[in-house]
Amino acid sequence: MRRSDQIADLTSNSTSTSTKPNRKRKAEEVSTIVPIKQLHFKEPFRRQSWPFRDSFINYITKTPSNSKAWTKLIQSCKYFFAKNPILVTENLWWDEEKEWLASLKNDERPVDFSKLSSKVWITNKFNATYVPSENGISLIIPKIYKCDANFSRLLYDVISYEDFSFLSTNVRKIVLHENIVKNSDGSIVPFENLIAVLPKIKIIFFYDKIDSSCITKNTVKELLKIPHFSKIDRFELFGTTEKFDIETFFTYLKKNKHTKFTISFGNSISETYKNRLEEIVDEIIETEEHDYKIPEIEYNGINGEKLTKLCSLSYP
Repeated sequence: MRRSDQIADLTSNSTSTSTKPNRKRKAEEVSTIVPIKQLHFKEPFRRQSWPFRDSFINYITKTPSNSKAWTKLIQSCKYFFAKNPILVTENLWWDEEKEWLASLKNDERPVDFSKLSSKVWITNKFNATYVPSENGISLIIPKIYKCDANFSRLLYDVISYEDFSFLSTNVRKIVLHENIVKNSDGSIVPFENLIAVLPKIKIIFFYDKIDSSCITKNTVKELLKIPHFSKIDRFELFGTTEKFDIETFFTYLKKNKHTKFTISFGNSISETYKNRLEEIVDEIIETEEHDYKIPEIEYNGINGEKLTKLCSLSYP
C-alpha cells in the first residue's frame, strides 16, 4: 500500500491491482493456476504462505505497536490491512471549512468519519479547534486506533476523562482552552488530574473556564506531588480564580530553577487577593539577586510599571 494510497483511502475506496506475469506453462500445470483477476484493496486477499507460525502473524496483525513498522507492513502486503484496517496519518485537525482533515507527507485530504470503515493512527498533531458538537471529539474517538501525537490543541469542548487520557498520553505540548473534562459521574476533573496523565508534557497553555473551573484549593498542593510537574519547561495558566493557592505556589516558585511560569488571573478575584499578589510582585522586583526562575504574574489592576519591570526580569 503506497503512502499516498493511505490518505486517499480515508475518503474513498482505493484499489490495488494484482497481476501475474505471463509465462508459458505445461499443459498439465494449467489446472493448478489460480485465475488472474483484479482485486480491490478491500476485497478478499489471497492467503500467504508465511515462514512463521500463524499465532505470530496474528499477533503482529492485531496488536501493531509501531506506526512506522505498521506502515511498511500494509505497504508490503494487503493481508495485514484487510485483517486490521488501520491507516497512519501524521496530523488530524478540524478545518475552518467545517470538516476533519488528515495529512501524511504533505498529502492532505478531508475525512468523513461517518463513512470511514478503517481506523486512524495519529503520529504527530491533533488539533480540535472550534469543533461543533455534531462532529465532536467523542464521536470520532471510536475511529482512532491510537493517538501518538506530541502536540494537541483542544478548544471549547466537553470531553470525558477517558477520552482525554487516550488522546494525550504522548503529548509534549498541549493547549487547553476553556474545555470541560468530566468524570464518568459527570463531575469536573480537577486540573491536577489532567497534568497527571501527561507524563511527557513539556509545554502547557491552559485557559481556565471561570463558570466551571477545574482549579480547586488543593490544585497547587496536588500538582507538586506529581513527579513530572517539576520537569515542565513552560507552564502558562490564564484566567484562573483565587481558588489558586498563591501562597503554596509562591513558596514553590522561590525554589524553582527550571519551569518558566506565567500566571494570569481573571477579573473575579477580590481586592484582598489582588493586594497579596501585589505584595508578591513587589518582593520579586525588590530582590536584587534571584536564584530561581522569575515568573510572570498578571491581574486586572496591576501597576503598569511594576508589570513592565517584572516582565523585564522574567525575560532578561
